[in-house]
Amino acid sequence: MTKIRAVILLAFAVFWGINGSVAAEQSLDFVIIQPGQPGTEAEARPVMDALAGYLQQKMGVGVKIQGRYFNRLDPAMAFLESSSPAWGIVGLGVYARHWRRFQMSPMAATRPGGFEKDVWRLMAANDAPSDWRLLAGRVRGNMLFETDAAACLLFEMPSVQLPFILAGTFRPLRSARSAVKGKIAGVVLDRIQYKALPALSVGRKIKVVHTSRELPTSPVVWFGTVNEATKKLAGVLQGMKGDANAEKLLALLQTDGFGPADADLLQFRCGDKKGVCFIP
Repeated sequence: MTKIRAVILLAFAVFWGINGSVAAEQSLDFVIIQPGQPGTEAEARPVMDALAGYLQQKMGVGVKIQGRYFNRLDPAMAFLESSSPAWGIVGLGVYARHWRRFQMSPMAATRPGGFEKDVWRLMAANDAPSDWRLLAGRVRGNMLFETDAAACLLFEMPSVQLPFILAGTFRPLRSARSAVKGKIAGVVLDRIQYKALPALSVGRKIKVVHTSRELPTSPVVWFGTVNEATKKLAGVLQGMKGDANAEKLLALLQTDGFGPADADLLQFRCGDKKGVCFIP
């Protein structure tokens, strides 16, 4: 009887030991939400897996990391409603509009093209009005899927007060051609897209009619209460720039490394309160 009891106790010890180690495993799953960017989740899977593997190695044993990618707003919001990622990289409009809803705390900054800041430019055909308030029709841009936040960030007013309709697109440079042909009123380009214009024939046929102030780049955010893991992860991300093993991975992520969280993000938390756009 004593031997049977010892075997049972040993089995319980093994069971709880195994489950205890599983429970102690920390999940640092992440999500990348970039509405309007190219590709599908399946196409992005190798990059998500590579980033997860790199970070898991750096964060050490006892950490589990998996990543998801979304370039469409609705499924991304549905995912955040039903899942609990620890952190993510989100478009500025997503952060500005939904930071409170999903408890987003900036912990690092992306560096697309090596730039610390972004600038959005509303562009129209050379023969279009030079005052953006006189434009009418449809304005496209890959950051315009989050229309309310985009209007707040670019024009400092709700989208319903604009003289034109904002519409998201996956092909902003093609939309620049449509603007030149008069098919749409204009196109909004970010800093990287604007720098690509001189190499295109359309670049000589289009002009800037409105420029945003300097904007933060897509932030790296922590969901929920920050802790020691937040700081460690932010340090690993910021150390990727000097790590030769991360060079190809950074290229796939389309960022020239990561920097400290942009303090200006606190000024770009947009909302729609009784029809009024506000930036606290």
